[in-house]
Formats: sequence, C-alpha cells, structure tokens
Amino acid sequence: MQNKTKKMLFVALMAPLCMFGKEVDIYSSPFCGCCIKWGDYLQNNGYKVTHHKNDDFMAIKEKYKIAPQNQSCHTGVIEGYAVEGHVPLSAINWLLENKPKDVVGISTPGMPIGSPGMEQGNTKEEYPVVLLYKNGDSKTFAIYKGDELIKQVF
Repeated sequence: MQNKTKKMLFVALMAPLCMFGKEVDIYSSPFCGCCIKWGDYLQNNGYKVTHHKNDDFMAIKEKYKIAPQNQSCHTGVIEGYAVEGHVPLSAINWLLENKPKDVVGISTPGMPIGSPGMEQGNTKEEYPVVLLYKNGDSKTFAIYKGDELIKQVF
C-alpha cells in the first residue's frame, strides 16, 4: 500500500511538469503586442511561456551578441539558446535537436508580415531565418513564408 501511495504522489507532483514540453523566457518591451502573439504560438505548440516585459530588454541581445541586423522586437531563451524574433517552430525544433557547434541561437530578423505572431490576414512575405554564432557572425539557415519552410539553406 505504501508503494502505491508513493507512486500516486509522484504522478501527482510530476503531472504539471509534463503538461508542457519545453520552457521559453521571452524578453521584450512592455509595449509590444506581437511578442505576446509569438508566445501564444509557442504555448499552443506545447511550450510553457514566461514573459519578461521591461525597458532593459536589449541586455539579453547584448548577452548573446545578436548583431543589429539580426535583431527583432523580442528575444526568447530556450534551453540556453537565443531565439530572436518571430522564429517558426520547425526552425526552433531543428536547433534544439541538432545543437550545431558554436551556435548561440537562431533569428528571424525584423518583423516579417505573416511570420508567427505577425499574421496580417492572408498576407505572408518570404523571410530568412539565420543561425547566430558565438563570435557574432550569422548564416542563413532557411527561407520561410509564414510558418512554412520554403527552402533550407544550411
């Protein structure tokens, strides 16, 4: 009986942790609404999302050496990687599964119309998703349109 009680207690305590697969911390300006939408996109795909809205959101970009040309309105941190801007889930999954050497994160530079969190009706523009390296360099990983992978480059 005592063993069964321990198992039930273990399941009860672990269940809330299993509800979400991964955790993401999102750093953004207190005034940005699309950052919330990108967080909703991740939450709808199984992530536990925590928003950090403050005026010092640029500090996280500096910590990960995200060059101005690769920056967007928010920075997510997932498993120690920077996820800059409106990055599609399939690109995030690729990063977390492959863990490429010398990469600190992945970015959707700017705020492309139709990217996750930036939906504007049926309008979707093509945009690059880039890998961010520890030395500050970047390289195109893939081209997306909306949430759809058009061409993988890397």
